Formats: sequence, structure tokens, C-alpha cells
Amino acid sequence: MLLLPLFIIPSSAHASTGIVNPNQVYSYKVMQRDIDRLAEVYPDLISYQSLGKTKYGRDLWAVKLGRGESVLFLNGSHHAREWMTTSLLMKMIETYALAYTANTPISNYEVRSLLDSVTIWIVPMVNPDGVTLAQQGTAGLPANLANTLHRYNGNSSHFARWKATMEGIDLNRQYPAGWSTIRNAGAYPWYQNYKGKQPAQAAEVQMMMAFTKQIDPEITISYHSSGEIIFWHYRTPSQNVARDQSIATVLANLTGYSLVKPEKNPSGGGYKDWFVQTFGRPGFTIEIADYVGERSVPLSKFGGIWSENRLVGLYTAKKSYDLWLGKQKVQYVEEPMDLLAGTPLYPNIGGAATATASLAPQKLTITARKGDWVQVSAAEGTGWIHPSPGMLTVVEPIDASAHVPEVIRTYRYPDAFAPKGPAVSPQTIQVTGQSGEWLQIAAETGPLWIRGQGLELKAPLQNSEPESRPAPAPENQAPAGGTPPENQAPAEPTTENQVPAEPTPVQPPSPADSTPEKAPDHAPQPPQEPVRGVVTVEGEIVQ
Repeated sequence: MLLLPLFIIPSSAHASTGIVNPNQVYSYKVMQRDIDRLAEVYPDLISYQSLGKTKYGRDLWAVKLGRGESVLFLNGSHHAREWMTTSLLMKMIETYALAYTANTPISNYEVRSLLDSVTIWIVPMVNPDGVTLAQQGTAGLPANLANTLHRYNGNSSHFARWKATMEGIDLNRQYPAGWSTIRNAGAYPWYQNYKGKQPAQAAEVQMMMAFTKQIDPEITISYHSSGEIIFWHYRTPSQNVARDQSIATVLANLTGYSLVKPEKNPSGGGYKDWFVQTFGRPGFTIEIADYVGERSVPLSKFGGIWSENRLVGLYTAKKSYDLWLGKQKVQYVEEPMDLLAGTPLYPNIGGAATATASLAPQKLTITARKGDWVQVSAAEGTGWIHPSPGMLTVVEPIDASAHVPEVIRTYRYPDAFAPKGPAVSPQTIQVTGQSGEWLQIAAETGPLWIRGQGLELKAPLQNSEPESRPAPAPENQAPAGGTPPENQAPAEPTTENQVPAEPTPVQPPSPADSTPEKAPDHAPQPPQEPVRGVVTVEGEIVQ
């Protein structure tokens, strides 16, 4: 049998690149550059979008990490001099993304499984105008604006103490919760504490409120500095106190920070205050670092701060998922679908109980859904499964060919983070099924999946005679035949006169990235004439 020239791609698509360097003055421009690089290195996991522009033309960036329906929202640098909270959040994004891609745990958290169920949205720098002023002073600004800012700063050139926006408004005294009764509020624009003429006057606050309503998070954390304390209560209804306090207690244990005792008449205006009051859900303000006064936290403190907070995002992501799942209703359905990889079968939702069986790849019927859990009826019995993205889908049978112009990756099921199969070298391949943008291809080792972007489907390949042996073929020609691997269902054959049953429609997943994908570096070559047979591979399968 002639084997086509194929080679294996290493299983780790992304190596540790050390993009985020928190041991520097972390500026708005550095943050923008790092966000762009992270999205480029982790295109199927990280995306970002602008929520709009500030008074002085800077974008308010929101970064999306994770793939689940439940949402956690983290934000930092409401106050200009507190820019180390941006460094912390950016470090968190990269650390979690690296663990997800490598499928390695962090402490007791299975990051891959967790971020398949939860999306963490992060606004690392809520106040980019103010941060830039605190770090760089008035250098490069028009003279009239520089003079105004010096006046707001008490005629001092020491802008490292600056907390407000470049309009002299304190963003964490701008939210509508208790705005009229905020204590110690300045009467005019100043480097700190001025609450503005009315709530939500600042564009940054308007954008944060609108975005929070859009993503509908279960939990929010607003990072500040300094003091090593955690605020968790703002006029919290009695029925929510035990829930919120239990989460706050765990956060205190993780970080070593102290919980602030709730006040009877708290001064409001903060993001956390507004979220707790508006949504009735857990919201927290975490003040990193020991108290340093009217200045930024020294860079030398970052190592300890990271150690104290590296699990905060994972813990609150898990709590966000639990809260979200608890609100979901069971929906009874009857949908035939294809399970493309083995998965445990549980008697109840949540997976706390021991699995009753392990389902092999097969066609099965979904009988109910609750959140991202699915009840199925299979040969092994009836129970609940929690499939990873791409494992459970509707495969539309097709009979076509496509020319692959360059080496491409293959996957065991249609998802960028599915276990990898052997790479396919340039050749014409047989396509046997489709799920969204993904194509199922025939291979000697059994069905594999490739991304179909840029590939043109052509007339079906002709099958070789069962007993015939293919004649010697050119280098780009593949032999016929192929045996699927053990426990994997072969693709169902179709004939010219058979019409595949129309698949049950399923709701497409939400886009993983709001940024348009880049065009391929190499344009596809003109397709060659179809060849007989299926893709052949050689070497060990890389998981």
C-alpha cells in the first residue's frame, strides 16, 4: 500500500510565550499590545472588543476568556494610580489561557473543564486616561489641558497620586447606588473623590454599566489598591447575606485579606455597590497589597500579590457556574445527535456521583437539557453527560472531495481543542460529513475532522472495487479503504440514490471571537482532479 507523505504536528499548539510582563510600569499602550498578542496566540480561547472611547479617545478594552454560557466579570484600574490591578488581571488571563491550552490544572482546578463551562470577561483598565496621566504626567498634552490638570492636582506636578479621570472625576464614586449620599465628596474636579455633577456622567461608567447588563454576570470582582481588604456587602438583602458572605470568606482565605464589616449606612457610588444593588448577586471589591498611601503599589510587591490572587479568578468562575446552573430549568426534548468521543454517563446533574458507565462514540437521543448538561438515552442506559465543546453535535452526511493545498491539522471531533490526529499533507481528500464550518474526512485510522475554511467541495470520490488493488499512484494520490479505530463508529456510507436524513437543527454556539479572523497566509492552490480512496496516515497519533 502506498502511503502518502504525512507528518505529525506537535500536540501543543501554543507554547509559553511570556507575553505579559508585570514587572514594569504597565501602561495603556503595553496593555493594548499584550491583549492583541494574547488573542493572536490563543485565537480560539481569547478575543477582545472595544466598549467605546473615553473623553480623550482611548478605547475601553474588554477581553473574553473561556467558552461557557455562565459569566464572571473582573475589572481593574477604576482609579488611575491603582494600575497594578491591570497587571494582575493581564497575568491572570495569560496564566489561565496557558493552562487551558496545555490542559494542565492550577492547584485543584481543572482549568480546561472550568473554562469550557464559564466565560470570564475582563476589563483590565477602566480608566485608561487617568492611568496614562498618573504614569506619564502632562508631557505631550496641549498647554491648556496641562494647566487645567495641574490645577485639579492642587498645582502639584506629582501626578503619581492621581486617582480620577483626566476630567477630574472619580469613577468609583460615579455609579448610581447611593450616589446622592456619598460621604467626603469633593465639590469640584480634583485628583480624587469628586463624584461628578450627576451619576454615570463619565463615559467610562456608562460603558461599564451597559456592558455589565449585556453580559449578565453571576459574580463581579472590582480590583483596587491598597489595603489587603475585601468589601462584599452593600445594602445586601437578608436572603443573600449568607450566600455572599460564604464566597467572601473563601476569598479572604485564598488571599489572606480581611473582610470589611458591613456598615448600616454605607457610602455608595462604587461599581460593586451598583452591581449588588441592581442585580442582587455577589459583588466584591478586593484591595490588593498592604496600604501604601497616595501612590501606586511598588513593583516589588507584585510577586506576593500574584501568589495571593492567582486562584481568585478560578474560584469565582466555579461559583459563577454553580449559581448559573442552579437557575437553569430542565427542558425536555427528543433530538437525535452524534456523540463523537467517549464521555462518562452520570445518574444526576453535576457529576458529583460516580459515573454509571462510559459512553462510546455513537448515535444517541437527547431527552432533556439543563444548562450545559444533557440527558441521553443510549445503549448503555439513560443518564446525564457533560460533553466538551464539539463532542456532541449533528453530523450531516455528505459525499464530496476537497483539495488540501498545504499541511493541515486533523482533530478527533470538530473543536480546536479536541485531541489531535495526524497531520494531512497536500492532497485531495474524501469528505464524508459536515458540522458547521468543520468537515469530516475519511482516513485509514477512521473519521477525522478538519476546519473547512477556504476549502472547496467538489464531486464525490469514487470508491475502489472491494477486491481490487490500486495501481501505483503519483505522490499526491491516496489508496482506498480504511478501518475505523476501535470504539469509533465508522461514517455511514451513502449511495448515489440515497438522500441523507435531514439533521435536527441545533443552536449554534456564540462566537468565540469578536475580531474577524485573519486571512490565510497562503491562498489555496487550484484543486486537482479527485483521486480514488481515502487519506492515509503514518506515525503515532498525537493526543
